[in-house]
Amino acid sequence: MSQQVLEKPIRLLVFDIDGCLSRGSFSHFSLPMIERLREVNQRAAEDRCVPFITVCTGRPQPYVECFLQMTAGTMPALCEGGTVLFDPRCHGVYLHRDFGIREERLLEKLRHEVETELVNDFVMFEPGKVTHLTLLVIEPYSPDQLLPAALEIAGRYGGEFVVETTRICVHFLFKHLHKGTGVAWLSERTGIGPDQMAGMGDARADVSFLQMVRLAGAPANAHDDVKAIAHFVSGKSDAEGALEFIDWVITQNRGLFAATSS
Repeated sequence: MSQQVLEKPIRLLVFDIDGCLSRGSFSHFSLPMIERLREVNQRAAEDRCVPFITVCTGRPQPYVECFLQMTAGTMPALCEGGTVLFDPRCHGVYLHRDFGIREERLLEKLRHEVETELVNDFVMFEPGKVTHLTLLVIEPYSPDQLLPAALEIAGRYGGEFVVETTRICVHFLFKHLHKGTGVAWLSERTGIGPDQMAGMGDARADVSFLQMVRLAGAPANAHDDVKAIAHFVSGKSDAEGALEFIDWVITQNRGLFAATSS
């Protein structure tokens, strides 16, 4: 990829997890990737060219806390698609300010309808989710089979919810809360502007935050909509692509400091 012209250094790298740092469910984390993330987070405290690394993921807070422990993460991280923030510095768990009593009541009503109409021995709620609902779907059912019924239930709420599917899940998400609003919140919490962030995602849900950051990256397995807005598209998939992006961002920072010191 070509050299980008930076006005400020990138201080924070924000990664989606599934599809970027891992292949998702049924897969294992790459040990070289974990070791590299630990190294970068430790170097970031001493080397101005090396950004800290955090995540913006749909996974719940306990999963994210464990991931930060493995990777020596010290910066706040976004869980549940940007609606929950976990700060490892104080062990604080926070809900987005736009998730209030109204949203809690809507979600509880939705949960009752979903449980009554969709949940069975093969379709179950994913534990740990606070700000939206996720159904885990196992054979003989599939998320695509459940999608029409899920859309019908969500449609009863006048556009409050959107429905997304993965290969094993059906997600009911608030339309006004997404990864983009999450990264704006992350910026407030860290004091690092989006113009000093870089991010990598692979799915359409990542576009809302990738459009906000200064440098956007995509692994080879990313959706075409993500690749279309990316400054860096790796020829490698998931974790290997993520490692390439880390090195590329550090190179951009070194180029900036070299230019300003000459």
